[in-house]
Amino acid sequence: MEGRLQGDPGALRRTPLRLIAAAALAASVAIGAIVVLPRVERNITRDSKLTALERKHAAGDRLHLDPAPFDSFLAQLSPRERYAVDVPPGEQGPFITRGAVVRAYAAFYFLPAIQAPHAPLVFHYRFR
Repeated sequence: MEGRLQGDPGALRRTPLRLIAAAALAASVAIGAIVVLPRVERNITRDSKLTALERKHAAGDRLHLDPAPFDSFLAQLSPRERYAVDVPPGEQGPFITRGAVVRAYAAFYFLPAIQAPHAPLVFHYRFR
């Protein structure tokens, strides 16, 4: 055995690099969650010229989506409840259809509920 005397019970063990990297990552996540995220949320609230409701609907407004169906369906959902989305494909954009945009936005808007392909609760959206 190289690097140690035979029969030496106190073998030198180096801390694996992966363990150090994992500890640093965990510390970074903890600092981000405890210190940075609340500060960012406070600054957004304080410095934003939008009301809380306007901030809530800002992404949907940019996508030209009607917020009423989203708000009424959100009132029916509870956390971790599964729901499905019924939306026609809509017109094709440069990369994606309008229906796919609504499905992606719904997945974000209805968090922490879970979007599933088939569920007893269905969100229906139709384009104007």
